[in-house]
Amino acid sequence: MGIMHPDDEHGHLRLDGAANVRDLGGLPLPGGGTLPAGRLLRADALNTLTDSDVDRLAGLRTVVDFRTDHETAANGPDRLPPGAAHVALPVGGGDLERFYQVIAAGDPGEQEKVFGGGRTERILVKVNRDFVAVDAERAAFAAALRAIGDAEALPLLFHCTAGKDRTGWMAAIVLTILGVSGDVIMADYLRSNDYHREGFGKLLDYLGRTGQMKDPELLRPLLEQRPAYLEAAFDEATARYGSFDGFLSAGLGADDALLDRVRTGLTG
Repeated sequence: MGIMHPDDEHGHLRLDGAANVRDLGGLPLPGGGTLPAGRLLRADALNTLTDSDVDRLAGLRTVVDFRTDHETAANGPDRLPPGAAHVALPVGGGDLERFYQVIAAGDPGEQEKVFGGGRTERILVKVNRDFVAVDAERAAFAAALRAIGDAEALPLLFHCTAGKDRTGWMAAIVLTILGVSGDVIMADYLRSNDYHREGFGKLLDYLGRTGQMKDPELLRPLLEQRPAYLEAAFDEATARYGSFDGFLSAGLGADDALLDRVRTGLTG
């Protein structure tokens, strides 16, 4: 019941223990109509969900978790509604441990050296290119797509830690398969900024007040979604496979039968 009733026009579920949970239902499809609600959800980590949050996600059959073993060990396993299968498909998403160490060390010079001068943006661009370029990461997205193409696995929710980079690319893959326009896909991608704005703002304020960072704004490119990040993944897919269709077939091993199952399961 809960996942059928989002709290805003963009499918957002306002939960106590997760900031960026969204039902992709309602996005406009080519030829008119919208993506049906309650079949495919995107999210940040589910490890701090409350009992009422879990109740709102009742009915989920599958949760795909892109977090690494280190992230799960550090932050905790997902809290799942009864009957939901957990599918771990870890994707690296960059060397965030290095970032955490530099912040914790509290050395402004080192922080400027690591985060300043556009370096953080370039790191995020590479992270997104690696979603396509790195065999193991590409294989995880391929496995997630196969799960989405299994009607018995729906409703399905996929997530990473913040629900923006790895999750954003997975959403873009599926929405492109469904024929959703590039503008709508980008708007959905950037919408993570809206739902994280308050929490990330508090984080930057805390880092400044406690003296851990002299210039907390250096961290903003890591926390925010920017068009260049998603564009980098699409560009890499085209560069390596000639087209997005080539990426689907040769990169993800998605044949016409799987793509038809994805389209039928999510829109039929």
